[in-house]
Amino acid sequence: MAGFESALKGRKVLVTGASGFIGRPLVAALVAAGAEVTALGRTRHSAAPFRGQKVRCLTGAMGDPGAARAAVAGQEVIFNLAYDFRDTGAANVAALETLLASAEAEGRARIVHTSSIVVYDDWPGGTLTESSPMDRPGGSPYRQAKVAMERRLLGSPLPVAILQPTIVWGPGSSLWTDGFAEALLAGAVVLPEPEGLCQGVYVDDVVQACLRVAALRDLGHERFIINGPEPFLWSALLDGYRKLLGRGEIRFAPAESLRPAVPHGAVPEPDHAPSAAARISALGRRLIGRDRFEALVRATKRRLKRSGEMRPDAHLYELMVAAGRCPAQRAADRFGYAPTFGLAQGLRDVAPHLARLGQQKR
Repeated sequence: MAGFESALKGRKVLVTGASGFIGRPLVAALVAAGAEVTALGRTRHSAAPFRGQKVRCLTGAMGDPGAARAAVAGQEVIFNLAYDFRDTGAANVAALETLLASAEAEGRARIVHTSSIVVYDDWPGGTLTESSPMDRPGGSPYRQAKVAMERRLLGSPLPVAILQPTIVWGPGSSLWTDGFAEALLAGAVVLPEPEGLCQGVYVDDVVQACLRVAALRDLGHERFIINGPEPFLWSALLDGYRKLLGRGEIRFAPAESLRPAVPHGAVPEPDHAPSAAARISALGRRLIGRDRFEALVRATKRRLKRSGEMRPDAHLYELMVAAGRCPAQRAADRFGYAPTFGLAQGLRDVAPHLARLGQQKR
């Protein structure tokens, strides 16, 4: 067992957002490392992925003081992965505050928090380090919430590691893998020409970073950019998906012809309460579970988008023409982070998942 994994053996750890895209492989890795894992989920269906595993599952909202106290009690490490996209950014910040207040009252845990590279002012076109500015006002409610969360965590008396992944892809990534796969299965994806570079990090490398930083003995209040071994062309990623799916088309159009009339982030987005669609989504997930609900949504989208074409919106356009740099050098120097999933290895790993999605289409 590697040193950073053996350091977690027998440790009591809590994972919020455990049933999500990053949470599931993290829980599996923690169980394999011998940690005593508690998973906090919003509904009873959140426990389904962990049947047969040595995982203590609790049901409750992170923003519920009673649920938060029960979840953090006795924990030595808290991995906070939770973010509810069906709620407002302000509600997500408030939920973190509730969890953190309970952890601070306990006074024994260290926090490993997954933030995002979007907090930086110069994302996605700049050269970023952990000291890059993040003071630009506005942006999406998600960005604003992530910035607010980081600032609150850095003021905590507890040791805190803030991980800032770039574009996280892999099985279950709703946009960067499954979303693109759905678009290819329905028809085509249009890319700008010239295209930029995808700053992609595979989900297993994010899990590696979580494990390594949790074992850091002298953790203070620190931020770490988490990226893959090297960026790659968007067309290389999508062509890999296309080959694995056995269908779909990648088309190119002059970048100027795809440029949005209003650039992404130019107009501040209001932090609205959940839409009717989001409320239905939340209800569906509670009633039948996340996996079954998302499979139903995918099947419905396929029926509605025969021979469709996915063109980049303002957000995707900004990413697809950018060629910034986000080196994970500090993570490498501080706790030995060494991403192993380049594009080729990631595509080999995601192949069974995409094969299942392709079979569901037939």
